[in-house]
Amino acid sequence: MKIRNIIPAVGLLAMSVCLHSCEDFFDTDPKNIINEGDYIAEEDEIYKGFLGIFNRMQEAGDQAIFLTDTRGALLETTDNAPAELKAIYNYNETNGNSYADPTCYYSIIVACNDYFNKMEEYHKEVGGMTEVAEENFPALISSAMRIKAWAYLMLGKIYGEAYWFDDPLTEKKELSDASVFTHCNMKELADRAINLLENGMTIDGVHISADLEVSWYKWIDEENQNATLYREWEYLTPPAIVLNAEFRSWRASYVDEEAAQADWQWIHDNLLQYMYDYQMGYNEKATERITGDQGVSDIFQLNMKLQSDSQTAYFLIFYNNRQGLMTQLLSSIMYDYDNHQRNRLVQYFCPEYPSDESFYLQPSDYGVSLYNENDIRGYTQGWIMRTLSGKRCVSKYYYGYDFVTRTYRYLDDEDIYKIQPAIPTFRAHDLHFLLAEAETHLGHFDQAYVILNHGASAEFPDKKLPWQTDPAWDQRYDPWVSAPSGGYGNLGIAGSANGTMHDLPRPGDDDWDNYTEDQLKEMYDWALADEHMKEYIAEGKSYSYMCKIAERYANSAYRNGNEEKARDSVAVRIGPKYAVTGRQGTVEGRIRSNGYFINWQLQEINNPQDQDEEEQQ
Repeated sequence: MKIRNIIPAVGLLAMSVCLHSCEDFFDTDPKNIINEGDYIAEEDEIYKGFLGIFNRMQEAGDQAIFLTDTRGALLETTDNAPAELKAIYNYNETNGNSYADPTCYYSIIVACNDYFNKMEEYHKEVGGMTEVAEENFPALISSAMRIKAWAYLMLGKIYGEAYWFDDPLTEKKELSDASVFTHCNMKELADRAINLLENGMTIDGVHISADLEVSWYKWIDEENQNATLYREWEYLTPPAIVLNAEFRSWRASYVDEEAAQADWQWIHDNLLQYMYDYQMGYNEKATERITGDQGVSDIFQLNMKLQSDSQTAYFLIFYNNRQGLMTQLLSSIMYDYDNHQRNRLVQYFCPEYPSDESFYLQPSDYGVSLYNENDIRGYTQGWIMRTLSGKRCVSKYYYGYDFVTRTYRYLDDEDIYKIQPAIPTFRAHDLHFLLAEAETHLGHFDQAYVILNHGASAEFPDKKLPWQTDPAWDQRYDPWVSAPSGGYGNLGIAGSANGTMHDLPRPGDDDWDNYTEDQLKEMYDWALADEHMKEYIAEGKSYSYMCKIAERYANSAYRNGNEEKARDSVAVRIGPKYAVTGRQGTVEGRIRSNGYFINWQLQEINNPQDQDEEEQQ
């Protein structure tokens, strides 16, 4: 992505929100927006300002789904799809295509930078705040840091590059100004984002780390402090640890294997400890966030068959208007029709509403063929994909199982048009994929194999890990087999979905010595990419994950990489989808020639405040 010029968003929007009513959750009515001239004149506007950032995040929520899932193996465009969406799908030139425009992500970054600037000004001028505001002031800054990091993660994953800047851009500045803008490849973006996530920032002499959580219920419901009632607010921002791990896994793709070991060890140690603390109830904040009043839950280890007859059914992660299945969710972008918040998921994926003319994306024949008949994510089982009005569709966001009536129905039968599904940004499976990646590159192939396939319970039916004789089975894996809170013990990524096991070499196999360690790592990485594609249908993730693996083996400067071979590895996984239209050779050729990242030459980023003022007129 080559950016020529940026026109900044001058003022951060701050949403008017009723401080004591869940009904006014994320009220974004443009009539109530506070503009820059008034910005942070009263204390409650520090909260409204943060929700303004989240409003920008909402606007970007479905962008990656339409821009990247269309290029993966599982989705195809319908005859009614717009020409520009078909162009993305067919790997045509993306520059100038409105779906490829990265403005929504840069608007988030501008909003965050402006928020930091305004919060510092306010803190200096006011000299003191109420106890609740003083407590949440650093947590709001911390949350905005993580949202900024998420925006850069999305830019890097989709475009392979971006401009980093910390300036609030209250006036137009040219990209040639190196004191403001730094053009970064994905490795450089990762370096800067990790630095932000680990070192935080200083606001008016107060050092603020990036891992603080806002006590939303204490502010919204100061009198009663009902945490359960406002649980969904806890899912607004991605956890710092997962963002950090994501960036580290990308950074590891751009250095040699020896240099990457520190990042893989960090991911291993921190994610394993993070899940262990959830499991054992040692992290009070984390446990409260995930389980609420349910007690400590170990479903985070994928320890249940997430099927339809369970209250923890897999489809409940997506089939919701708010936070979704708490025991599987880390963070989510939420919407509310009544408060003027929209995404396009139902319109694009539903063949019945508003009409089949707006039904743009459907499962591909090739994508459907990747699942076995018992896989709960596949078409046959009907939880994620099904047939409506005679058309095969991705239904997970709006059509699911009602436990009371024991029937399938729309999320809102009476007002289908009001369904605005939440879009997960991170969920439990992300932890498992990242951990399996780390185990692979630490040379712990047994661990990676088990996490990816059948899980620790099937591997150790006696519920005893051999950590005393095999240190690679870290003692923190113990809860994965003992299941202290119930369940079946860890069943693995594929196993928990009744998916197909991956046939990979394991230590002790007859042919184990036929492979070098580098060959094994590459085989395991691509197996993870294949499973990732099946796990994250229509979530804006799986295609970028495959790009990450390709980047890892594309550069001859490390791992004896080969760009032609890496691109071919992507092409052969995507190309068969196009066989039915006779375009397989054309698309594979374009991937081999042009690569897999989206190209965009940005002319400007329009001022979001100006746009909103026009809408009010």
